[in-house]
Amino acid sequence: MSGDGSEVRVRGRDFTGYRIGGAIAAALLFLALVVQGWELFDGDARTVPEVAWSAAGDAGGESILTDEILRDRTRLQSQRFRSGPSPDGTAETFKVGDAILLGNRAIDDEDAMLTEIWRLPDDESGSLLRGSERIIGISSLPYANAALFERPFARDWRLGLADVVTHVGAFAILGFSFLLALVLAVRGRVPIAKGRTDRTVKRFGLLERANHWLTAVSFIMLALTGITIAYGRTLILPFGEELLGSLGWLATWGHAMFFPPFALGLTAMILLWTVRNLPSRLDIEWLRRAGGFFSDDPDNPPARKFNAGQKLVYWSAVIGGLLMIATGIFLMFPFWFADLQTMSWIMLTHALIAVFLIAIFIGHIYIGTVGMQGAFWAMWTGDVDRNWAEEHHELWMHELDKGR
Repeated sequence: MSGDGSEVRVRGRDFTGYRIGGAIAAALLFLALVVQGWELFDGDARTVPEVAWSAAGDAGGESILTDEILRDRTRLQSQRFRSGPSPDGTAETFKVGDAILLGNRAIDDEDAMLTEIWRLPDDESGSLLRGSERIIGISSLPYANAALFERPFARDWRLGLADVVTHVGAFAILGFSFLLALVLAVRGRVPIAKGRTDRTVKRFGLLERANHWLTAVSFIMLALTGITIAYGRTLILPFGEELLGSLGWLATWGHAMFFPPFALGLTAMILLWTVRNLPSRLDIEWLRRAGGFFSDDPDNPPARKFNAGQKLVYWSAVIGGLLMIATGIFLMFPFWFADLQTMSWIMLTHALIAVFLIAIFIGHIYIGTVGMQGAFWAMWTGDVDRNWAEEHHELWMHELDKGR
C-alpha cells in the first residue's frame, strides 16, 4: 500500500477502537476527578479523635461525653492558622461553656507500663529515640520525649502530607491521565504516516532494553506499593480491613525491596544515555512543533536518537529518581543523618516527587504503547520500522546510513 492520503484514512479507521477506548477512559477519569474535587471541598477532612475525653460539670461531678467536647478536641488538632497556639491563631481553652472542663481518666495499671517505657526507655528504644537530641520545644511533662507531641511543626507536616501531597498527587495522576485519554479520543493514535515496511533498524541493544525494563518494573512496583501506603485507606479499606492489612504489609516490605534494583537501573541508565540526552538547539524546534504529535504529516521536526520529549522524560527520571533515592535512604535509616524536623521535610519531599514522577511516567507509558504506532517495539525487540525511525528520528537514521 502506498503512502498517500487514502492510506492514512484507512489506517485512521483501523484506529477507531483506540479513540473509543480513549473516550471511555476519559469519561471515567473525569468522574474520578469530580469525586476528588468533591472530597477536597466537602469540609469533612478533619482529624477524628481516637481516644475518649471526658467533661466534668457541676451535676454531681460525674463525667459525661458530649459531641461538643469531641469537636473542641478536634479543633485543638487543626491547622496552626485555624487554632493555636501559634502567632497567627487564637489558643483554644480546655473549656466548654461556663461550667464544663476537659479532664482525663486515671491511667489503668495495664497502661501504666507504657508510661514507664516512655519515662525510662531501655537501651534499644533509647538508641532509636536518641535521647535529648530529639527533644524539640518546651514541655513540663515528666518523661523525656514529651515535647515530641507538642511540636507546632507537626501540624504543618500533617497538613502537608495528608492534605497537600494527597490531593496534589490525586489531581496530578488522575488529571494527567484524563488529558492523555482525551487526546487519544480526539486525536487518535499517532500512525506511521508512510505505513509499515519490511525493513527494520536496530534502535536499542540487549543491555539497554534489559536495564530499561529493570528500572521500569522496579519503579512500577515502588509506585504501587507507595500508593498502597499513601492511599490504602481510601482505595483498599472499602474492600475489607483484612485485605488492607495484607496489602499494607506487602507494600511496607516491598517498597524497600524494590529500591535496590531501581537504584541500580537508574545508575546504569545515567552511564548509558546521558551523553545522547544533553540539550541541543534541535530541541527548541521539536518543542515548538510538539514533535509533530498532532499531525499525520511524515515531515516531523528532525531529531537524533532521542528527541526533546524523550529528553524531558529522561531528565525527569534522572533528577527525580536521584532525589527519590536520596530521600529514600534517609527514610530507610531514620534519624541516622537528620533530626526529626528534617526527617519530616524529607518525607514530604519524597512523597511529592513520587506523585509527579508517577504522572510523568504514565505519559511515557502512553506514548510507548497505545499513543504511537510502532514505538513499543523499540524497547521490546529492539528493532523499529524504518519508516517510523525516519519520521521521528531523521538525523539518527542519517547517522546509521553513513556508518554502513
